Amino acid sequence: MEIACNLNAIAQADRPRYKDLMKRLRSAVREHRAISDGLEIQIDGDMFSVAEIGEWIALERLCCPFLTLQVTTPENHPHPLLTVTAPEGVMPILEAEFLPS
Repeated sequence: MEIACNLNAIAQADRPRYKDLMKRLRSAVREHRAISDGLEIQIDGDMFSVAEIGEWIALERLCCPFLTLQVTTPENHPHPLLTVTAPEGVMPILEAEFLPS
């Protein structure tokens, strides 16, 4: 399995939207925790909606198909949980890409 992101997989016309979604996703991180093969990231649902997470996932899958991306909406909780998992050795990349700096 190849572990390399390919931003060229995202159409030129869609890249500004992808960059905006990524920036906003990072700023909407409320909490995060490492799991054995990735990250669980609690997203502020008031700052970044479930629909926007879905839009971001659709674009992210194009450039990083080796990631497994899952969003759950816990019962009676306003903040969705994004789980990002990847093959061994990718954790430093996940932390750099998905967590606010």
